[in-house]
Amino acid sequence: MKNIICTAILLFLSCKSETREIVASESKELKELQSKLDALFNDQIDPDEPGAALLVAYDGEMLIGKGYGLRDVSANQPITKSTNLRMGSISKQFTALSILQLVDAGKINLNDSVYSFFPVESFKDGTTLEELLNHTSGKQDAEEAFFTEWDSTKVAENKDILAWYQHQNRTITPHGEEFQYNNGIYELIPCIVEKVSGQKFAEYAKTYVFDKAGMEGTNFFDLAHPIDIQERAYCYEEDAQGNWKKVDGHFLNGLLGAGGVYTSVNDYFRYDQALRNGMLLSDATAELIFKPSSQFTMNDKEMHYAMGWMVTDSTAMHTGGWFGTNTFTKRYLNKPLTIAIFMNRNTLFDDDLVEKTDSLVLAYIKLLEEK
Repeated sequence: MKNIICTAILLFLSCKSETREIVASESKELKELQSKLDALFNDQIDPDEPGAALLVAYDGEMLIGKGYGLRDVSANQPITKSTNLRMGSISKQFTALSILQLVDAGKINLNDSVYSFFPVESFKDGTTLEELLNHTSGKQDAEEAFFTEWDSTKVAENKDILAWYQHQNRTITPHGEEFQYNNGIYELIPCIVEKVSGQKFAEYAKTYVFDKAGMEGTNFFDLAHPIDIQERAYCYEEDAQGNWKKVDGHFLNGLLGAGGVYTSVNDYFRYDQALRNGMLLSDATAELIFKPSSQFTMNDKEMHYAMGWMVTDSTAMHTGGWFGTNTFTKRYLNKPLTIAIFMNRNTLFDDDLVEKTDSLVLAYIKLLEEK
């Protein structure tokens, strides 16, 4: 997945209250926030073009869940909080959770050698599962290679990624030493899940992650074996004449793990609450989700990668970019606040959109805290 790093806000605080999907009371301050956010998004998204879905959740309540623009331009169907949009690299957090579920079940350990699952030259050096997850495997990125090496008349699948790593030694640096963002490795991880669980990866994630979190409409989508996506947002790119064209048929849309998830604001809220309420993993394993595992520098700022999340001492975030997709999610680890923005268009987020959303929401939360 093309990863587009940008500022967005998504906040996490663990709590043990019952999961609630509640629109907060219509206070004057909340109405003002809604009005300001509407003006902000409507300034950049016309009602007759692909758009965005916005989630703002605080202290177990969905303060704002709504859409801007269209999920299907030709049918003039709007984006709503129940619209399922393609997540791009935000999907990685669900891939990591699939591995952590197997850890919880005692079937694997993060220190296990990849060679124990696939005894091939690429992993004979002792590369571990954790190093796959935190981008320190030291291996080439298969997805990057597939853009030029793969026959684009065929839909690539995860088994093809595995075959590519099996074909020859793909090591470029010593494992465990250097952070190198790697989509191809995240597309190898589903092969490990399948080998250990005996289930297709998409089915395993559906049962042990999505359904467990109450995400009834969420799925990994494989173009080689397509399923129906309820209230699906199609992905669009704008051509030189200003026309929006669907771009859902890319030959790499059969690869799962680095991307491929379709979810909605409603389901993402349920997922956020499931994490807060300890519904997905044991307490000990859940602590690993946001625990720093590898280090890198972004925009001159030191950050760490955890289990599908980029983390600092106070935030956890990730972004996603693919053909006709831009997604952003970030959590403050010291506040029970979540902000997520999902787009079905190739137009990049204006930094002001993200920063202003952040600023407006935090100003509102400050008012709540003062009360």
